[in-house]
Amino acid sequence: MTDEVRPTLWRVRDYRVWFIGDTFTQIGVFIGTFAFTLLAFGVSKDTAVAGLVGSVNALAHALSILPGGYLMDRVDRRIIMIVSGVAAFVVYGALALSILLGLLDVPLLFAFAAVSGVIGGLFANVTDVILPRIVGGPLLPDASAANQARDAAIQLGSSPVSGLLFGVHPSLPFLLGAAARLGEAGAGIAIRTDLRPRADETEADSTRASAGFTWLRRWPQPRFLILLVVCVNFSLATCGTAIVLSQQQIMTEPWKIGLIQTFQGVGILLGAIILMRISRSLSGGAIIRLSICVVGVAFFGAIFTQHVWVIAGLALIASLPLIPLNAMQGAYLALLIPDSLRGRVLSIQSLIAAIAASIAPAVAGLLLKQVGYELTIAIPVGLLAIVLLIAFVSPSLSGIPKKDDLDQVEPLPL
Repeated sequence: MTDEVRPTLWRVRDYRVWFIGDTFTQIGVFIGTFAFTLLAFGVSKDTAVAGLVGSVNALAHALSILPGGYLMDRVDRRIIMIVSGVAAFVVYGALALSILLGLLDVPLLFAFAAVSGVIGGLFANVTDVILPRIVGGPLLPDASAANQARDAAIQLGSSPVSGLLFGVHPSLPFLLGAAARLGEAGAGIAIRTDLRPRADETEADSTRASAGFTWLRRWPQPRFLILLVVCVNFSLATCGTAIVLSQQQIMTEPWKIGLIQTFQGVGILLGAIILMRISRSLSGGAIIRLSICVVGVAFFGAIFTQHVWVIAGLALIASLPLIPLNAMQGAYLALLIPDSLRGRVLSIQSLIAAIAASIAPAVAGLLLKQVGYELTIAIPVGLLAIVLLIAFVSPSLSGIPKKDDLDQVEPLPL
């Protein structure tokens, strides 16, 4: 396809509608999540209770992911978008109202944590499920990259804004979050693309709740892609937590520790702007291998220093390839999955990733205590080295085409 006739992402009307609605949604999610952490301690005055509130929310979220995936494969996804936005609006609005009226106590706080976790889990993958229907194969990596870059930008600014609003009145971030979550419902109404799951009459078993597991057991390539990215993200989370904790151990000023995460955010944004353009000429397998290599080299350098500014620079470098890596892996995996199974398979990936992400901080803390900083960083870097070695010899990556050729990818049958 020539450059003259190749469509561009921002000319796709439904993607623009979806992007605006989802941007409001993500603003609501990030602002509400940070404020809820502050609220948990503000109401309970107890760090243990506040931590337990967060655990209840995370557990409810995790338990709802698989049912949510099944729901997305059985119900019109337009309806799911609308219900998701309205449900979040009601929950966050009710939370804000209970704060305004002085009715919020610890039991009610736990109830809100559970309900918001269920809503978050049920609808967690709606973005990844519908995007392949809104944009074509060659545009899917760019769409995923744009979404991730936007999320990184929102995350950089949402915590200060949420904290500022919370300081004015604890209800304000939840009022803003409730209003913002209606963006998803509005997008669901405005999108013209048919978002109903495509039923394949030749696959009678595709209606079973376990069909996603059956599909993954049958096909090694998507299994490999999921485990590869989970291992990379686990290594990143372990190194990141270990770096923050070690900086606290050596009494680094909190604002300097915060700058490490700021540099990470800047690296993610730069990677989306610069590397996504450069990567157009590379195959998907090459993008994934080079990305893992850059991340591994950056964190390998972190083994030998705890100087905060050097660490911040290495964090920026390690973050540069994350969006190209996740965008290519996510786009190719989504195109391999039949539309009638996409919700269930992506929910399995999300659940595995959530479990790995929940384990990583504990692993980092335990390793720091037992073996010290250098070995704590070296162990996940070693895992990255093993993943990279497997990636170089695995045929599962060799067959991933360039972005412009993704429209030739055919779903793998059940």
